[in-house]
Amino acid sequence: MKKNRKNLALLLLAASLLAGCTGQSNSQSSQSSQAKSEKKAESKASSKSAAKSAASSAVSSTKSSSSQASSKSAASSSQRADANRMGTLTSQLRVKLPGMLLPAADGLGQGSSNLNIRYTSSSSQNVVYYSVGNSPLALNDSRIASEKPYAVLTEKKNVADASSLINYQEPKTGLPAVKIAGNVTGTEEGAAGSTYLQFNQGQWSFVVRASNVQGQKPLPTAQKLLALYQQYGLPDTAAKSSVQVDVGESLGSLNTVITWAKGSSVYQLKAHSTETAFKMLKSLS
Repeated sequence: MKKNRKNLALLLLAASLLAGCTGQSNSQSSQSSQAKSEKKAESKASSKSAAKSAASSAVSSTKSSSSQASSKSAASSSQRADANRMGTLTSQLRVKLPGMLLPAADGLGQGSSNLNIRYTSSSSQNVVYYSVGNSPLALNDSRIASEKPYAVLTEKKNVADASSLINYQEPKTGLPAVKIAGNVTGTEEGAAGSTYLQFNQGQWSFVVRASNVQGQKPLPTAQKLLALYQQYGLPDTAAKSSVQVDVGESLGSLNTVITWAKGSSVYQLKAHSTETAFKMLKSLS
């Protein structure tokens, strides 16, 4: 009897221990399952956050690209509008001044949108004034006369002696030689408080005048002048023609003077910038 009770007690103790282990195992399993669920939730949240970030980045990139494209388009439209203004005014000039050679390019680096043009005409000559104002005005508007021209193109018609107007300079001898660039050499001489540097290319003579009083040197301007000639060229002419440049550029100074003959006419372009003059003449037709 005692032995049976002892066996029963052992059985009850074993059952109790087994139940405790099972409960602990179920608890660990539950905790593991909960941890897995939390990790999955965190993973989903992280994925959603990454997706939102990527979408936001894509939208931002698209907006940036769209903005850049819009800016380029606006700049391109502005450039076309500037070119169209010169083209429109030149087309009107061709009607008013038939047969006169005119530039298609204004030669400006900026200010083309406010380009203004006026002209005078007579039986002996045509004169066209190019200027930049505060606003675009109609061809020959009376208000343009108060603007300083940055370039003036003159055609003298039916000229009997073109050489008297062109002032071509024959190559000088017996004067100090100055190397301009490459194999191009000029000559230098002083007179009346100025230094004159001259070189010749084909049918053209080039003379640069520098003021000694202002401490100017002619060589840098002569080198720039030669480079512009090599880059843009000058109008075709059968007659000997000339380019004269005073050192120093300022609005309204018209320090560059280019003169040549075409048929029975003598043309002259004066400009405040030598580069502007060459750009305009490159587009002459």
